[in-house]
Amino acid sequence: MTRILEFIVAAIIVFALAVIIGLALPSSGHIERSVEISHNGHHIADMLSNFRRFPEWGVVRMLDGKAQFTLEGPGYGNGAKINWTSAKPSPGNGSFEIADKQGDTSIVWKVTNSWKGENKRYTITLEPQKNGRITKVTWAYDIDYGWDLIARYSGLYINGDPATHIQLNLASLQQQMAAIPNVDYSPYEVFVADLPAQPQLVVATTAPRSLDEVAAATDKALQEIHAVMKKQNLTATGPRQTTTLEWGDENYVFEVSLPVNSAALKIDGKDYTIGPATPQSVAEQAAAEDGAEPAAPGPGQIDRKGNLVVAAPVVARNGYTGKALVTTWTGSPAGLPLTRLALKAYAMSMGYRFNENTNRYFDVMLTDPATVADDEQQFKVYLPITDNVVANEPAAQPAETPAPAPAQ
Repeated sequence: MTRILEFIVAAIIVFALAVIIGLALPSSGHIERSVEISHNGHHIADMLSNFRRFPEWGVVRMLDGKAQFTLEGPGYGNGAKINWTSAKPSPGNGSFEIADKQGDTSIVWKVTNSWKGENKRYTITLEPQKNGRITKVTWAYDIDYGWDLIARYSGLYINGDPATHIQLNLASLQQQMAAIPNVDYSPYEVFVADLPAQPQLVVATTAPRSLDEVAAATDKALQEIHAVMKKQNLTATGPRQTTTLEWGDENYVFEVSLPVNSAALKIDGKDYTIGPATPQSVAEQAAAEDGAEPAAPGPGQIDRKGNLVVAAPVVARNGYTGKALVTTWTGSPAGLPLTRLALKAYAMSMGYRFNENTNRYFDVMLTDPATVADDEQQFKVYLPITDNVVANEPAAQPAETPAPAPAQ
């Protein structure tokens, strides 16, 4: 009986000491880690203000490759949220939500997971360094334990999982930013467009990287297209479009196309309908490479890219159909390559998905080079994306009705 009493007393003493020590422990926790990233701080802030591609680069995927993700709320900024479920204890189930974004200097993520404590949050601050060429990214974790003594004891291990997660996130963020073109896209206003299918006549061409050479190749391609349009009794329904195939060191490979008013064609007395391009399958391409060099397809046949040959070099297909990022460039055509690069940087920072090898950049000329100076030309530049997002491009403003001529 005495030993039982001694055990009870000892347990009470240990418990009392645990309570006293727990009360003496901090009621909150804070840790932070920093890294310097050689990139535009605006891009980094945008990357951290949306969760579209977080499943690819974030710590959750590193800890569990089979974790499942869902997005909630707006796509960007305050209220954007990502949830995940995992069968592994770390990362377990949880969510991040953007609670407060202060320009390009600070982003706060609300953290919901199995870690002890309340009001868990990541605060990520961005500080430009060395004339803005480098950005110092400081990723902090804060937590309130309140009077939860067990949670206070868990704070002794704040340099365990929380610190590890922060370090992994920073290392992955650094790698992600290295892949993004360091081009300032803030001067551009970017929207999401929803493009309908349009039958087009297309000519692929190549020119040295010179404005005059590119203009000459474009004019020649348009002449070939107009000749086919006249023969097919077609009219253009919009301005010309240029699709970039390859921006090489010396040469520019591109396609010139015009949308037309009808998908019906008559080639060698047979009726054809312009539809989407249907490229050869991988097996068909492999078989073609193994065999002899195939003859160039003739009128009415399908070329290797799935286009309908009308009268070489003019082919027909539907233009790109679906969502695309779009911005406007006003100035010399020499500024188009930088605009395309800025659109790519925007897409990668904002988490939009695209494949520039299958759905390439294209631009539409809105002004007439015959009447508008070269440095005042206006273009719409498009980058197709695969995200199912809501289009927000403003409707085109109707042209102003000209004033009536004065009476003679």
